Amino acid sequence: MLHEGRPPLGNDMYGAFGRDFPTSDDRRVMVVAISLRQWQALARATEIEPHLPAIETALGLDFCLEGDRFGGRDALAALIAPWVAKRTLSEVAEVFDGHGVCWGAYQTFTQLVEEDWRCSEANPMFSDIDQPGIGMLRIPGTPAAFRASPRRTPLPAPLLGEHTDEILAEELGLSSAEIGALHDAGIVAGPTGNE
Repeated sequence: MLHEGRPPLGNDMYGAFGRDFPTSDDRRVMVVAISLRQWQALARATEIEPHLPAIETALGLDFCLEGDRFGGRDALAALIAPWVAKRTLSEVAEVFDGHGVCWGAYQTFTQLVEEDWRCSEANPMFSDIDQPGIGMLRIPGTPAAFRASPRRTPLPAPLLGEHTDEILAEELGLSSAEIGALHDAGIVAGPTGNE
């Protein structure tokens, strides 16, 4: 497969088995089986193990091999899809987690913010702030936190022109009179746009 471009595969993972499947409650899950252990966990969880020898024989593949799982991905997906489609997301999650399957739920941005603790205020990286002119927003802060430099709470984004005078004075060294002249001439403006 050297010197070959990656063909369009939809949501299939290139080179191993990985595909998304719809659940009975109109959600989607992505499952991935790169290692043999991941593959065995997925096969046990979805109860497809009894069918695998016949498919391996028919296709001339060995599903213990990562590349062969990729080669047989459509046949494997045809076995896994009905199992997933009969279950809700929470039922799939319970079984997959219980078997150690490598998987994740697809989420819209709304679902991410409303359902996933990793994007909630339970995660110290996120805070809800009041952004002037917009309202309450969930804002991420820095992902890194150190004892010597604790994570700071995110702040609202500055308004356009909010720091004009400060920058002109501190960074460019302009006097109050020079800054005032720039405002009077309409060259710069403060946050309201009419200063």
